[in-house]
Amino acid sequence: MALRKPDSVLRDKFIRLSLEHLALRGPDAHGHETYRPLPDVAVDLIHTRLSIIDLAGGAQPMADAQGAIVFNGEIYNFREQRDPAFSYRTTSDTEVLLHALGAGGLPALNRMEGMFAFGYLDQTGKRLVIARDEFGIKPVYFYKDDERFAFASTLPPLMALSKKEINPDSLVEYYTSRGMRSSHTIFKDVIEVAPGYAFVLDLETWTLESLKWVEPRRLDPVRGTETELLDQLEHILDASVKRHLISDVPVAALLSGGIDSSLMTAFAARHTNHLAAFTIGFRDKTYDESQHAAAVAQRYGLRHHVMYCEDDEFIGLIADWPLIMDDAVANPSTVLLYALSRFAREAGYKVLLAGEGADEFFGGYHQQWRFAMARKLNPAARHFPVIAQGLEKLAPHRTRLVHAARLATGDCAFHGTSMIVEPWLAPELFAVPVGEAPFAKSLSEALLLDQGYRLPDDMLTAADRATMHASVEARVPFVTRTVANFAAGLEDRHLINGFSQKVILKKLARRHIPASCIDRRKVGFDLPLSRWFRTSLKERLLDALANTWQRDYFRPGALDKMIDWHLSGRTNIPDKLWAFYLLEHNVRALRAIA
Repeated sequence: MALRKPDSVLRDKFIRLSLEHLALRGPDAHGHETYRPLPDVAVDLIHTRLSIIDLAGGAQPMADAQGAIVFNGEIYNFREQRDPAFSYRTTSDTEVLLHALGAGGLPALNRMEGMFAFGYLDQTGKRLVIARDEFGIKPVYFYKDDERFAFASTLPPLMALSKKEINPDSLVEYYTSRGMRSSHTIFKDVIEVAPGYAFVLDLETWTLESLKWVEPRRLDPVRGTETELLDQLEHILDASVKRHLISDVPVAALLSGGIDSSLMTAFAARHTNHLAAFTIGFRDKTYDESQHAAAVAQRYGLRHHVMYCEDDEFIGLIADWPLIMDDAVANPSTVLLYALSRFAREAGYKVLLAGEGADEFFGGYHQQWRFAMARKLNPAARHFPVIAQGLEKLAPHRTRLVHAARLATGDCAFHGTSMIVEPWLAPELFAVPVGEAPFAKSLSEALLLDQGYRLPDDMLTAADRATMHASVEARVPFVTRTVANFAAGLEDRHLINGFSQKVILKKLARRHIPASCIDRRKVGFDLPLSRWFRTSLKERLLDALANTWQRDYFRPGALDKMIDWHLSGRTNIPDKLWAFYLLEHNVRALRAIA
């Protein structure tokens, strides 16, 4: 936090909220230092630590002759980035980053492989810099006015300054994408730093500049025989997993039994003895995948821990969920991830490997497959306009049929895979203007769209909150520049081909994991919300939405109609109702912070 004028009450409040709400993200230690880069400017750097690398020497804030830093994340290649001409005081990645910023500025970040969000006080240049890694694995938010600038890893500390006014643009983004685009939050005056960007505050002029620090990715074609491509991918993923195992505390794997987590776990087992794996199990065999995870664990001799999902326990967690998921992401599976992370922490693990990113880079979502198929069918469908018109007439409520009709008439556009309210349905529901949703016209564009929006704004935000609130760090070996560049350079047929998705990843998986984990229907990692909203959570849902502020943004009767249709069984829309329910309690919780 930087202040141009003394304000002890506000300063004390921000410090208190920071230490209070970041305590679970960093329960092992905390630090606070005040710096005076200018006579009339005070900068407070506050940090809570989850000790993973250099347990004794990595305390923060950390300072040197050029500046001071607070840093959340990991630099996996920090040993290679140590300057041989410089005498380091610790063996931590924090000091490597601190020295690199002082010596080379923001361009030095392009040499760092890892996940990070940090605040850096440049004592020499009289600047305060905040930055975020290129994929958005770690979050950072800020608030600025004429006299105050504050940043934090989560939203609650910034409620000390925010006026807490709803941002309608963010609201529509949330309803259509189940998360808010990077740079937006639910409140107008709180900003999230976008992936690969930095904000630089000049402490003398109090001007704020946005900079894109990340260098453009080189998307070179990746060509070769099938065996050559598989060998190359194996080398890339194996090296990434090995780097993500760097730690001074035990590391375990989140193992669902699906292709991504199983392949990641297989590579991890090569590089560490006594690897543990954690899995969610369901008593309802319709949802349960634990037997597939057990097959992988048995093959590699892992210590396998299974936590079974019980309705009462998870419904209890939902009461606390809105403040845990403070930057609302309407992804219900994250409640399960939080419970499993807490289970792993109780077993003594601070670091968990996770399979996020594989679907976004290698084409693993059903909507991506449907789009790829539509592009192939589209030219033929244009010759049959009567069929398309008939589909439109059959779809007065704009259901899946209207989606097919739009594709058939040539509007073959991909709007992402995490929609709560489809873009063409939004004007019928909302009383506020709905802008044009981002869309793609090719498979490569579709994957980039999901990598730019769903990955940081949904999957990675949710994973960060669920794990860090359990005092656990999630690491994502699929989310690296090397993996992203390789996947982007592949021909479409290696990603989606006919009825097959993640083609090359599945072929690689056949080298390492049981066929039963590959040749099966994808179940998914989700809560039985459809049933709960008609039973255990029905009264909570009705109470939450009876007089919600969200009604101001819907057309009259639209919200009640959706609730009634679900409760009566006329339709099944648990994801929509979860989005409305979560956001209602989320905003209430943030506004209640004092």
